[in-house]
Amino acid sequence: MAHSVTLKINEDTFDKIKDFYSNNVTLDKGEYVVFSAKTIDDVIIKVYQSSKGLKVVFMGEKALDEAHIWDEEATINLTQEKVKTSWKYLYDQIGSDEVGTGDFFGPIIVVASFVSTDIINYLKEIGVDDSKKISDQKIMNTVPLIIDKVIYSKLQCSPLKYNEMIDKGYSMNAIKAILHNEALQNVLAKIPNKNVPIYIDQFCSISNYYSYLEGKYNPLINNVEFETKGESYYPSVAVSSMIARYAFLQYFQELKEKYQVEFYKGASKKVDEFAKELKNMIGLDELSTLVKKNFKNYSYLLDEPK
Repeated sequence: MAHSVTLKINEDTFDKIKDFYSNNVTLDKGEYVVFSAKTIDDVIIKVYQSSKGLKVVFMGEKALDEAHIWDEEATINLTQEKVKTSWKYLYDQIGSDEVGTGDFFGPIIVVASFVSTDIINYLKEIGVDDSKKISDQKIMNTVPLIIDKVIYSKLQCSPLKYNEMIDKGYSMNAIKAILHNEALQNVLAKIPNKNVPIYIDQFCSISNYYSYLEGKYNPLINNVEFETKGESYYPSVAVSSMIARYAFLQYFQELKEKYQVEFYKGASKKVDEFAKELKNMIGLDELSTLVKKNFKNYSYLLDEPK
């Protein structure tokens, strides 16, 4: 079980902590973080500086043991104030979310995650939230602290597969519904409690969602709830949002390494300009394997009007 422990410290203790963990230092540019480290037992140590002074937070299964090095009376953080107040449900749950649907380049990635009651305080402590509200750097730093503590399924629909399905008559929302349903099924199959509540970040009407799945995809119906901006209300959806974003950022890093150029996200005019430049570099055929061809951006590559 993951825990967190918070201690107020003075400058003298801070100096001792820096010296003690000098061989375990990690990089963290988070707000107010002045020192971070990770022990061989996977305890994360972060020291924060604010107008109220210094505090150190220990996170991990052996957080309390580590904190006792510095304060024998330290206790685990258990107060509900540590939990995001807007989260509506704080017990075992599954949630799903996706990324990539508004991006000309790259795949659609859907993630479903099971979050257990005993890690929700930990998720809040490390800053789990809607991935759209979090910087890319924080996503890359935070998700590795999550993925070994939750059960999740990540499905990726490549641009090639996406274009193939669009050509067969599927809409983007239909593709998303299929991916959400499969990811949720994958996670549910891995846990003993089949009655756990399931939350889906709503992207279309409920009737349309089930119509996309009817007759072929064995849709989940029991204990399923849909909510717009679900990542703001359910930690399982927030976790899925962050893991999906993490995978999306990794995909773009792989593109950068392959083509030696920074790829643009989204579907703006800057993306249009970049796509034309990339077309000149690698040709339309190869570029077409990297993009969603039903986006208006693609017409620019064909020298067609919007």
